[in-house]
Amino acid sequence: MKLKIFTLFFLSSLAVLSLSCRKAELLQPEPVKIIQLSISGTTSVELEYLYKDSIIATPPAGGISLKTLLAIKDQNAVLKIRKKGTSEILLTRTIMATPFDQNISLFYDGTKIYNNAISLRLKGYALSGELEFLLDGTVFSSGNGAIDKLSSVLIDKGTTREITVRKKGETAILLTKTIESATAQQNIGFFFDGIKIVDNVKVDPPVNPANMMLTAKFETTFPNQFKNVDVDLVFYTRLKTASNTTAGTKVTPELRFTLPNNGSFNSIELPPLPGANYIYSFDIVEKGTNTEPYTSGTPLVLNGYTLKPNEGRITAAFAENGINFEAGKSKLFVIADARTAVTTPTRSIYVSGGRLTDLSQYFQ
Repeated sequence: MKLKIFTLFFLSSLAVLSLSCRKAELLQPEPVKIIQLSISGTTSVELEYLYKDSIIATPPAGGISLKTLLAIKDQNAVLKIRKKGTSEILLTRTIMATPFDQNISLFYDGTKIYNNAISLRLKGYALSGELEFLLDGTVFSSGNGAIDKLSSVLIDKGTTREITVRKKGETAILLTKTIESATAQQNIGFFFDGIKIVDNVKVDPPVNPANMMLTAKFETTFPNQFKNVDVDLVFYTRLKTASNTTAGTKVTPELRFTLPNNGSFNSIELPPLPGANYIYSFDIVEKGTNTEPYTSGTPLVLNGYTLKPNEGRITAAFAENGINFEAGKSKLFVIADARTAVTTPTRSIYVSGGRLTDLSQYFQ
């Protein structure tokens, strides 16, 4: 009897073990998983996307916005990307079975695929000549005069790229800037006077909100007669409608503003004007004196004309672009001298700040 019970128990155990083994064999194959892959970015050429050696998409060049479902049987599924019609693989990316939503960002400039891009604004003014902007030594933009351009710079995360600026037709580098990958929007503000670039100009608001902040640099249009000295602007007030042969009213106490001969910028706070119909004018004198910073001679002074103190007079060009006062505001100017010739009551030449280039918008 005992033998029969033992035999029955042994056979039952063997049957259970057999069924367990078969169940394990049935669970061994890995189930197919579905994931959703989103690809975004930009490309300058058409790309082909391959999965399991089959082309799954060939969207047009430009902005990339691709979303597809992929079946994953194991942990080693691979996505490959190549130029359309070529065999060279530009990017290989392993696709995992989890999570369901997966994303790839890629930016292709025709040479290299990057995983990030930043927005770069070039904003400034070239007083003369044309500037070229280079990314790692390759020109990507250019411009002259007022420049305000927005570009996309491709860059890998955790790296930097170099922006340089030069004058078109020349090799000398005028400005070098490093672009970081972590900041999505970056700006390069500049002023080019035809020889050098200034990029650290600050247009700060006035300390006294009743005043106006003026930041300026001086450029002479009479290099043969200019003494190459620092100059003072001595301020006057005048009505906007006043004739450019009428002397202005000197600000009291005297208001002087020194502008260095080296072309650098300086700042001063201007107090409010007597009324809404007034503007500021000024004399240009040698620093610390009331003497014009020029030697006589053509083309500054014509035959039969005498160089006389300006006394706040203003040329027609200056009247159109005068220093209009705005309380609490900041202005950035390049101030160039100009002359006004009059024949009555005597033949006279007045030299004043006749031309202003307003750069305020490029540094704010």
